[in-house]
Amino acid sequence: MTKSGTFDPMTDEKKQLEIRGFLQLDAFLKKKYGTMPVFYEIDGPITGIELAKELGIKREDIEVIFVNGFVQEVNYTLNPGDRMAFLPPGCPGPYRIALGFYGKNQDNAANFKIQRKDSK
Repeated sequence: MTKSGTFDPMTDEKKQLEIRGFLQLDAFLKKKYGTMPVFYEIDGPITGIELAKELGIKREDIEVIFVNGFVQEVNYTLNPGDRMAFLPPGCPGPYRIALGFYGKNQDNAANFKIQRKDSK
């Protein structure tokens, strides 16, 4: 969708990101933008964390992002035409390894970690 609120597939598709959210971020984006996926116009490359800030998504609510079907860390650079999704912390264990969260998420404070009760 353009800033004027209309969509012209011949010109706008190349300037947009197709954005989705998983779990609670899906509901957040649907409520805020009224549709899923969200088509968001950008002028050039933008990182996942910069995009999250523009959309009003808190950093601690994002564990990783999917970009064109692959898991990436939140600082990954998005380009016009990319399809992306925000994934919050909390994806079950085996999927974390199978989808590649573990390797992309080592420096992320929002990384989902199981904590022992006596470690707090």
